[in-house]
Amino acid sequence: MTRYVIALSELGIKNNNLISLLLEHSLEIEDMFDESRHVFDNNLDLMIYFDMFNNEAKVSEALSKADTILYRNKELGVKTTYYTASTYPIELAKIDNPPAIIYYKGAEFNEISDKTIACVGTRKPTRLSYNAANYLIPQWVKEDCSIISGLACGVDKISHQACITAGGKTIAVLAHGLDMIYPKENLSLADRILESGGILMSEYPVGTKVDKFRFVNRNRLIVGMSRAVVIYECDAQGGTVHNVEHAIKQHKPIFCPALGEEITEIQTGTKQLIDEKIATVIKQGRDISGVLEAVGTSITKDRMSNLQIKLNYLHSLLSIIHKPIVLEATIRDMNLNIPISNGMYTTFVDLFYKKHINIDNLILSLVENNIACINKTLTFNDK
Repeated sequence: MTRYVIALSELGIKNNNLISLLLEHSLEIEDMFDESRHVFDNNLDLMIYFDMFNNEAKVSEALSKADTILYRNKELGVKTTYYTASTYPIELAKIDNPPAIIYYKGAEFNEISDKTIACVGTRKPTRLSYNAANYLIPQWVKEDCSIISGLACGVDKISHQACITAGGKTIAVLAHGLDMIYPKENLSLADRILESGGILMSEYPVGTKVDKFRFVNRNRLIVGMSRAVVIYECDAQGGTVHNVEHAIKQHKPIFCPALGEEITEIQTGTKQLIDEKIATVIKQGRDISGVLEAVGTSITKDRMSNLQIKLNYLHSLLSIIHKPIVLEATIRDMNLNIPISNGMYTTFVDLFYKKHINIDNLILSLVENNIACINKTLTFNDK
């Protein structure tokens, strides 16, 4: 069945028509590819596809493409599900025009908690996003929530890793085929998502390259997979606005962390969401109940201590920061007399435990230096 569903898509049948075929004519789909074409004689509502299937060369090409996709999937460990299959994600099936076909790697969708929270925002976050994500996500994970995001740099990366470090499972929705990872610098994060029992997914088959419009399409799936959407920081014109539009259309509750008194350009969209009461404000790092209620649960377990949250924060940061310039700047900030090495993750954690370094200062330095590095304002001669 999967081969023929993919071939229908490769023939150029539109997504909504493909879903209709799956719902109303699943038993006839394979017969549509039979050279006799008898299925069209017995089903008048299939006649709109007769001319398409009467082109033998086009049908043969579609089947060949489907076979190639399935062969590459097998090589890469990519699985396929479609709208009416039992493996299709339940929450996603509820939205308008969901993808008829999903390609995915990793766990099965029913192995991920259905208390799903989309965490999205700017690719160049300020300290606000780092703090909010790394305080809130571990607490939600402890209440058996899963995190959905898009594997982009910035908020997506922070959110995925905060979830993994807390022992949770996260789903990354990609805007291209699963034979690649974009951006390349997040390849190791993609591996960690799979190793921790998460999922990489896409509506696009292997061989599909990155294109701007696909990111807009991808955003509807991030929102569609979730029960609530948390937008950490975004400007008024950024790509995150598409997540807001999808969330409103899909009737998904939107949340944003409280902003400070001084609003940066990257927070103008967030401010607008709060001012127009489109989003509910998350007041501080312990304010997790509103989002939990939105995904259908509540606080049921012992609360994490501040130290537990901060340790998770530190581990999470060290998992996504690999640039020596950031680590060296932090060593200078902390007045530490240690050499830079490939084992800095262990070194920093050991230093915290053995030398009682102030964890707040260590986290702050790592965050600020990483932001400066991303913004190209940190150089070896800064300090």
